[in-house]
Amino acid sequence: MMLLIADGLDEGSSIDILIKRNGATYKITSFVNKIEDDKLFINPISSKKGLFQFRFTDVVDLIYRHGAQTWRWNNVKALIYKDKEGSIFHTFTPTQRAVLTNRRNTYRLTVSIRTKITYQYKADLEADIEDDDDQLDNADPAIRDAVNKANGVETDRKTSGVIFGGAPVKEETEEKKVPEYTTFAFINDLSEGGASLSADVELGMGDVIGLKLDYKNSEVTAKGTIVRIIEENTKRGKFQYGLRYYEKSKNYVQFLFDEQRKYINDMKK
Repeated sequence: MMLLIADGLDEGSSIDILIKRNGATYKITSFVNKIEDDKLFINPISSKKGLFQFRFTDVVDLIYRHGAQTWRWNNVKALIYKDKEGSIFHTFTPTQRAVLTNRRNTYRLTVSIRTKITYQYKADLEADIEDDDDQLDNADPAIRDAVNKANGVETDRKTSGVIFGGAPVKEETEEKKVPEYTTFAFINDLSEGGASLSADVELGMGDVIGLKLDYKNSEVTAKGTIVRIIEENTKRGKFQYGLRYYEKSKNYVQFLFDEQRKYINDMKK
C-alpha cells in the first residue's frame, strides 16, 4: 500500500522536515529530488560542519502543502542513502498514512487573550542542531567508526546502493537548551492550524513562538513558526504575527471547540 501520496507531490515540491531531538523541535525546508518505491529523496542536508546525521532517537515528521491542503506524515524513517553512482541523498519513508487538513474548512476563532508567550530565534535553533550533530564528528575515531559500522546497513552491491543510519544519542551527554525568552502578547485569533497575535518584541520569519493557556484543570500548549509579520503599532503591540503550528497538545482542538461555544453563547446574550 502506497503511503507517500498527496496532490501535486513530485520532483521540485517544497517539503518541511520536522526533527524532534533532545526536547527541541527543528524545521528544515527542502525540495523533493525524486520519489521511488514510497521513499522520498532530497539532496543531502548539510551545514558548515558536514552532512547531517539523523539519530534513531529523533522523531521525524514530513509536512507538504499544496494550495489550501496540508499533508503530514508522522514518525517517518529518515536515512542517508548512497546510490551506485556515489550520489548521496537523505531519504524519508512513511510508516503510516498522512493526516490531511484543509485550511479553507478550518474554523478561525476571534479572541482577545493577553498571555505570556515564549519565543526562540531561528538562528539559535539552527546553530544548536549543527552543534548537536557535530558530537559524533568530534568523537574518538575508533568510537566514530564503531558507531557508524553498527548503524550502517549495507545492501547487496548489485542492488540499489548503501543505506546508513544516524548516530545514537549518548546517554551521558548533557542535554543543551536552546535559548528561550518570554514576553507578553495579545492573541487575536486561534485556529486548528495556527494563530494570530500582537506583541512589542520584534521577531523574524521562521522564529518560533510557544503558547500556553489555562484550560480546565490543566493547560493547552502550542508551538509554531512565524509565517507572516505586519507592523501595526497599536495598543496591542508594535507587530502582528501569523503563526503556523508544528506542535500542539492533544487537548488543543477540544479547547478550541469550548472557546467557540463560549463565543456563541456570549453572542446570544
